[in-house]
Amino acid sequence: MLKDLSILKNLTEEDLKTLENNLKILKFRKRETIFLEGQTPDGLYILFKGKVKISKFASDGREIVLEIIDAPDFFGALAVLKNFPFPANAIAMENCDVGRIPAKVFLQVINKYPHLETQMLHHITVRLKSGIESLKNIALEEVSSRIAYQLLKLANKYGKNTTEGVLIDFRITKQQLAEMTGTTTETAIRVISKLKKLGYLSEINHKFLIKDIRAISALF
Repeated sequence: MLKDLSILKNLTEEDLKTLENNLKILKFRKRETIFLEGQTPDGLYILFKGKVKISKFASDGREIVLEIIDAPDFFGALAVLKNFPFPANAIAMENCDVGRIPAKVFLQVINKYPHLETQMLHHITVRLKSGIESLKNIALEEVSSRIAYQLLKLANKYGKNTTEGVLIDFRITKQQLAEMTGTTTETAIRVISKLKKLGYLSEINHKFLIKDIRAISALF
């Protein structure tokens, strides 16, 4: 099961078996919390099925999504590697299968592979950079620009070219889009409706289709 993670492909069979023997599979339903910001890290989390959002809560209670984790991938690693509380929340976006390896066991194995920690930190840094860019966008841009930015970001990650445009092959609700852009669901609905009227955007089976990528890009 752990062999699906490219980051662990160079471990010896013995070390891989050690991790697998200590791996506990947890099932989370959609919207269920996996861990909260500020909690002491109890282990490394590995997503085997589903999608998980990494988010923070603003002072007014709004949830701001920083990144979306797709299976198979790991999360919660930075807190484990550096021994500090989780810096953000992890919440299931859909029904998920998540593995957890106790922090002590994971660190005992990872300490044998200095290059592996470097690779993991690089992976985490790329993810953090994406999250910081999202926060910067929320802080500095108008709502329409923020939504355009997120649509382009989702298209880059999940986009499939079709004869009608770029289909974001991932069901996302207006509420989730609002969480990604630091706005209200009502405002997100209003902006999406405007983009549809302009002919820039449409929806197919609850998935966004960017019909005019240049026009959306010009908004950002």
